[in-house]
Amino acid sequence: MKRHVRTTLVYGLISALAVMPAAGSLAGIIGWPMAFKLALWADLSIYAALLARWSGKSPMIVLFPVALLLSTAIWPDGYSVFFFLGLGIFSWIRSGICFGGTPVRAMAAEVITVGGGAGLVSLLGPSAGLNWAISIWLFFLVQTLYFYMVPTSCPANAVGAAPDPFDRAHREARRVLDEAG
Repeated sequence: MKRHVRTTLVYGLISALAVMPAAGSLAGIIGWPMAFKLALWADLSIYAALLARWSGKSPMIVLFPVALLLSTAIWPDGYSVFFFLGLGIFSWIRSGICFGGTPVRAMAAEVITVGGGAGLVSLLGPSAGLNWAISIWLFFLVQTLYFYMVPTSCPANAVGAAPDPFDRAHREARRVLDEAG
């Protein structure tokens, strides 16, 4: 399994478990809708920094898109604008800023992954906290497909790149088991 895929899956699970409690803790102070938007914004900001790190770029490069999304998160009553702009900024950060090597392929991958993830979330029609947690995790689950659709733009897949420690440990464990058995 690719490092980006594994980390996205784990990050999605952590997000699913953390966004709702974070929004709930802020809800008493600033109200539920804004607390939820800010929790989603923080989640996207952290993932954007991860994407920048994976692409070998400075996390500062995603500062403007994340700040733009923050402005819509604190705008009152802009729920649809926030969610749709969030999907667009997510795509912009991933394919436009971080992994912009193959534009046509990246655009197709974004339509499939972001459109599919958003469609899956809307099909679930999350209204309760548990539904939102499942929706967030499923959204990130669909996002892992991006790294299979646009493999040439990830520096970790380049020839001569440092091997993934997990894969190296897996190969070593297999070698030990093959020698023992």
